[in-house]
Amino acid sequence: MKRLLLKGTCTAVVLSVAMSVLAGCGSGQNAAEQSAAAQSTAALETPAPGSKSEPVKISFMDLWAKDKAENISTSVREALADFQKNNADIIVEEEAIGDQTAYYTKIKTLAASNELPDIFICKGSELAMFAKNQAVAPLDEILDADAAWKEGYVTSAFDDLTSDGKIYAVPYSMLSTHVIYYNKKILADAGVQAFPETWADFKTMIDKIKAKGIVPIALGNKEQWVAESCILSTLGDRFTGPDWFNGIKDNKGAKFTDPDFIKSLAALQELGKAGAFNKDMNSINNDQQKTLYFNGKAAMFMEGSWAIGAVMAGPEEIAGNTEVAVLPSVDGGKGDPKSMSGGAGSGFASGVKGFGSKKEAVAKVLKAISGPEYAKSIAEKGEPTAYKVSDYDKSKVSPLAVKYAEMASKLKFTPIYDSYLNPAVVSKMNAGLQELLISTITPEELAKRIQAEYEKVK
Repeated sequence: MKRLLLKGTCTAVVLSVAMSVLAGCGSGQNAAEQSAAAQSTAALETPAPGSKSEPVKISFMDLWAKDKAENISTSVREALADFQKNNADIIVEEEAIGDQTAYYTKIKTLAASNELPDIFICKGSELAMFAKNQAVAPLDEILDADAAWKEGYVTSAFDDLTSDGKIYAVPYSMLSTHVIYYNKKILADAGVQAFPETWADFKTMIDKIKAKGIVPIALGNKEQWVAESCILSTLGDRFTGPDWFNGIKDNKGAKFTDPDFIKSLAALQELGKAGAFNKDMNSINNDQQKTLYFNGKAAMFMEGSWAIGAVMAGPEEIAGNTEVAVLPSVDGGKGDPKSMSGGAGSGFASGVKGFGSKKEAVAKVLKAISGPEYAKSIAEKGEPTAYKVSDYDKSKVSPLAVKYAEMASKLKFTPIYDSYLNPAVVSKMNAGLQELLISTITPEELAKRIQAEYEKVK
């Protein structure tokens, strides 16, 4: 999803003024005198109503560049701005890291030293590891304390964010990590009138577009996650079906060296060999892949539902000609072609170090950036919400978001690999996919490499 996908104080009350015990309150006092002194000190330590106090500071780390125009990042920042206007006693200090690789490297470093931010974005797979190492705080207590907030989330919203029965993050969207955004005019000019429904026709389309001197699929895999999260998580399921992945996830005998998974790797490499992607695919990121598309140099790109906002904010001619689709069926595949990788995937978690003393402030911020008002905002941008919302202005929803919603209503979600697999396995897979796409490794070799890492950590 990759994806989020943003990687405190027990009460949100004001900090008390530190007071020392008066010299006269010595050991020779009687009980009444000591009680009076204690009451006097307590009165001094408790700020009078309306008095100024030092605000609680909440550190918030996310992986969205400051100029990000995507719907979720925009809505989160709008929600934070509104929150700050109405909560002068809490200051949210955002640290935006616009590179996913750098973001997750920093998160892991902070987790190792128990210095995770008060609130940060985290994938489900990372959460399980952090929870095991007691680096993140379970959020059940603050959620249970506000039943209306907890029960407002849609069914299965917490599935990707739960470990050993405890909830470690709140979701900010139920997103798909796989959507094919394509320019219908470019396809029509290449002789393709309808998006392919079979893998054979998909490859024929690639050849026709390439013959026009246009990059068929813009790919920005510099940060390594796009090929896995936005392509392979869905392509893999087309071949293996969900039972295989459940066998991997639950350690029930499935292997990455199983023939069906190797077929999915071979299919992805086949696209690379056919020139389906731009040659610099491993040197540019997902924002740059969209730039190729916006400039009319690529016929399509594959990314998550979060890219809807960026497309609508792009050139009018491109936005107006953009349609959405998913990968077609494959011969002999065990997966449902009417599916796409998706789910909550990531959520807002809280570092355990600051959570105990900032609990109520953290809860307030989390609710503001994931609860009903925030959900209304992203619903009006056409994003699938993790929170139940019906009272929103549907006239604000963009035409592309409507198209996506219509398509998504006919599809089901399949697992996002990096939401469930051990981070070490994901890292090995993602790095290997870069090699696979430029054919410096075979599908069989990569499968063995991933399986070896899986055996190491399972």
